[in-house]
Amino acid sequence: MKVIDTVNKTELDLTAEELVDLVANHNRQVDLIFAEPRTDEDGYLKWDHENWTCVDGKRFVRSYFLQGRALSDYSGYNKYDLASYFLPQEAQEVRLG
Repeated sequence: MKVIDTVNKTELDLTAEELVDLVANHNRQVDLIFAEPRTDEDGYLKWDHENWTCVDGKRFVRSYFLQGRALSDYSGYNKYDLASYFLPQEAQEVRLG
């Protein structure tokens, strides 16, 4: 998938696994921008942008944004959860920071 690297100012073609490796092992951040707002299964949270960071190579944090505003909610995941929750292929735009 097409990924915009905002640090090196290049455009890359990366897989989801390569993005996870960059976040976990190279201290990078991935921003996923969606065309339509998304909601959680309970309908509590609504967002159109999320960013992913890694704490220690094993624990990942997803932060939420709506219409350019950071929300106070966040979610924590381990590397095994990412297959279900880290979905860059569904994003309109993927940025690597």
